[in-house]
Amino acid sequence: MAASPARTLVVLSALGVSLTSCADRSLVAPTDDAALLQSGAVRSSSNPVERPIRADCTTTFTFIDPGSAGQCAVFQQVPSAFIAIGGRCETAHLGRTGINAIQQLVFQLDATAQPVIVGGQPVVIQLRNCTTLTAANGDELDHTTIGDVMPGTGPAQVGFSGTMTFIGGTGRFSAASGSAEFGGTASLATNTGAFSFHGTVVY
Repeated sequence: MAASPARTLVVLSALGVSLTSCADRSLVAPTDDAALLQSGAVRSSSNPVERPIRADCTTTFTFIDPGSAGQCAVFQQVPSAFIAIGGRCETAHLGRTGINAIQQLVFQLDATAQPVIVGGQPVVIQLRNCTTLTAANGDELDHTTIGDVMPGTGPAQVGFSGTMTFIGGTGRFSAASGSAEFGGTASLATNTGAFSFHGTVVY
């Protein structure tokens, strides 16, 4: 993301929320099924099959203290803020699924490795997630996410896009793999978001 002030998440001031107050300026440790599958049977991870996956999701989010973000393989040791995300997805082959994530909002840094501040708020250039999708039967599909943040089409709105990587889970997803591309928007006036993804998952 370019350093243009337009590519920022600074409109959080409209929420009365300060990213600066949520920022971690120290190093952060990395870290009904609606129907059966079209094949008519749920395969075990010992006989993995590549399947298409796509979904439309709606979410809400809240800022959390960096100390409660926990571990995630894609988190970076850089100044950042963290949000907790919850919601639901309508997912092909799986039906309605729950979604829960912890997301790192990575700040743009200046030449002295300090966050670039525009309008009193740090500029966000990237998002990084550890996320769980929960099917109606309780099986969990985990994925990591890395994406770019960009200006939205309206006030207090941002866009985002990137790639998610499936990394296992529970039940039939215990050895899941694969990836998907995603894109969506978030409203910083209402702390809500919507996104879609499509790709393949092997399990």
